Amino acid sequence: MNNFTGFVFVVALILYMGARPVSPEFGDTINYAAEFQTLQTEESGNWMAQATSLRGEWLFALILHAWVQYGNVHDYFLSCSAVYVGALALASYRIFGGRWFIPFLTACAMFTFWVYGVNGIRNGMAASVMILGLSFRDNLKYLVLFSLLAVSLHKSMALLIGAGACAWFLTDTRYYVAAWLACIVAVILAGPAIGEMIASSGLFDDPRLTLYISSAEEVKAASPFFSSTGFRWDFLLYSALPIVTGCYFIFRQEYRDAMYTWLLNIYIAANAFWILCMYAAFNNRFAQLSWFLMGFVFIYPFFKYRFWADQEKKLAGFFPLIYAFTFYMNIYNA
Repeated sequence: MNNFTGFVFVVALILYMGARPVSPEFGDTINYAAEFQTLQTEESGNWMAQATSLRGEWLFALILHAWVQYGNVHDYFLSCSAVYVGALALASYRIFGGRWFIPFLTACAMFTFWVYGVNGIRNGMAASVMILGLSFRDNLKYLVLFSLLAVSLHKSMALLIGAGACAWFLTDTRYYVAAWLACIVAVILAGPAIGEMIASSGLFDDPRLTLYISSAEEVKAASPFFSSTGFRWDFLLYSALPIVTGCYFIFRQEYRDAMYTWLLNIYIAANAFWILCMYAAFNNRFAQLSWFLMGFVFIYPFFKYRFWADQEKKLAGFFPLIYAFTFYMNIYNA
């Protein structure tokens, strides 16, 4: 599948996602639209007030203000989709070169890809820009620039920045896997107490984090889009997939690639944070901070090195597996 096919697919996906109707079928799309229409009616032009209300997430406030001032809600959603899909496609091209399209399709096949294009819109945009920044591992200037832009879209990207900085200096994957397993044991033994301790520590200056962790039952009762709390074995098994394959390639196949090891370690560190907060309301939002990387982390070795003669067949068999989980999660959460 050539680059032209990929380009057409990306453009079509941006248009398909961005031109969706304002409907409850698309989760928070209706809330984003309501906010847009309120601002257009009452606060048109006051983008500084919007930036303040978003607590430092000035880039998203700037995008929102631009369309409040000069466009309509459909232009707004289309631009958000262009950032979300376009930045992810560009990151795929930077990491995989001319073979970028299949890795990009892998990212699209993940069960949360569509959700964060139409529901968790701001978080999705920020994550795509963050992944684009991570693709500049060999250029620190652009890595820092895109990381700052990602945080300016959604502050949750600070977790990935912290994980990336840690993985930059501590490169041994064994430490990350050991910490990940330790987090599982800790949550099994302590339950929601660890998440509540994180919420009350004051380390994270974000009221949303505190609300999700400390008020899980209240949020559950109030929200029709709630993702169930408790120990999520399904999410944990899903999260383990790139970790298991990563350990196989690094320790069994002795595969060495600085970029791959870095991305894998970032993924494990971010996923370990979700495990500690597993009992929080909307815990899938915490998991998504690592799941954004899952497609690229899994696919990376397959497109950088040949391990088996029938490697393409092994890889092709994985795509139905991904979609089977996607299908299951959509039915399960319906």
